[in-house]
Amino acid sequence: MVAVAPAIVMISIIVNNGKPIEPGKPVPEFVLRNQDNTNVSVSDFKGHWCLVYFYNESRAEGLIQARRLRDNYNAFRSLDLQLIGISYDSVSSHHEFAEKLGITHPLLSDPEGDVIQEYAAHTSMTHMTKNMSYLVDEAGIIKKVYLDLSPDEQVRAITSDVQQFKQL
Repeated sequence: MVAVAPAIVMISIIVNNGKPIEPGKPVPEFVLRNQDNTNVSVSDFKGHWCLVYFYNESRAEGLIQARRLRDNYNAFRSLDLQLIGISYDSVSSHHEFAEKLGITHPLLSDPEGDVIQEYAAHTSMTHMTKNMSYLVDEAGIIKKVYLDLSPDEQVRAITSDVQQFKQL
């Protein structure tokens, strides 16, 4: 299995050519460790709307994004929207970051960057992710991709989009 995972990532990169996964596609499965050193899978959230977002905790915009998502967490939960943050940072780094900011949703460690690459959230810079998020419906289908939005724009767009998708 260890030899297969990098091959799957490489195929994904080749097929996607570094482009975001298109809406309408199933969300790619992953299992990563969270800030409490517990395995978390994207399939754990099936039956709920979910935002899979990528961030850089060492950059100012990553800190602002984390605060905006934290501040709107209850509003997201009222929409049945779960949050999953992913970065290259270690489990212990995520733990400190979550405690410092009062973040209770999962922050997942992807130190090798396999999931980050599969989701086309990697940059050309070493261990940095794009400002990118995927809105996933309760069936595990990607509904929308958010790329390079300011934290405030992202919160507004996510809230509006979830409300609109749920009305359909």
